[in-house]
Amino acid sequence: MQASIGRRRLLAGTGAALLLGGLEGCAAFADKRTAKAPALQLVPVRASTDRITRITVCTRPFRAQGPRLDTEQIGSKLVVHNYGHGGSGWSLSWGSSGIAVRKAMASGERDIAVIGCGALGLTSALLLQRAGARVTIYAKDLPPNVRSSLASGLWTPDSRICLEENATPAFKQLWEQMARSSFQTYQNFLGLSGAPVEFIDQYFVSDEAASPRRRGGTAGRARQSLARGEVSAAKLADDVQFGRVSATVARRLYRQRRQNRNC
Repeated sequence: MQASIGRRRLLAGTGAALLLGGLEGCAAFADKRTAKAPALQLVPVRASTDRITRITVCTRPFRAQGPRLDTEQIGSKLVVHNYGHGGSGWSLSWGSSGIAVRKAMASGERDIAVIGCGALGLTSALLLQRAGARVTIYAKDLPPNVRSSLASGLWTPDSRICLEENATPAFKQLWEQMARSSFQTYQNFLGLSGAPVEFIDQYFVSDEAASPRRRGGTAGRARQSLARGEVSAAKLADDVQFGRVSATVARRLYRQRRQNRNC
């Protein structure tokens, strides 16, 4: 087994790398950045089909063009669309809903209805309330009986977000805006009571040497999802150094970040 931050992980390599970037100017931390984490000693996994306890399957609202965030006038009502995020709904919810809320508030209306109460519906409702709107949620199902409750809730902003041919420069700019905004929000939840957001380690079983899959990592997937190697997605993936810092190190970086707030 080898340590890896795969597609399904929560703020692990990403969080640690951004925390690292925020601490570059702190002298107290600078000398410790290059310290290597101790080697992992992992217990062998007993993997067999008779140990599977549950299989959960649900559909994802994927759109080949990427999420829909435009507005539409239906009768006397302005409809702001905010759906179709594929496997990135949890990850992009705060950033995407922020865009939708700004469009809704720009209409001047303050009595606003939100349809659905999954990750995107709830974040939209919360942001609308913070902006001063009076919000009513209309939903067929309530948590935990919504599809968002069946998702893993990990940091996967590039998971089936659009087809490569639709990753236009404008879309890549929009994606980066949503990803950065959401990531900043999730960072604010670190360390809170009940651990609503936390760093985790994830591992995979492989018969290969420690290279191809690990080097491909999330940065590779981000490039593939958003037109390989082009600036917007690649820059975000490289800046945050996906998968290069373990969750153990990330937790230490976060503690040191709090200790060095005034440096």
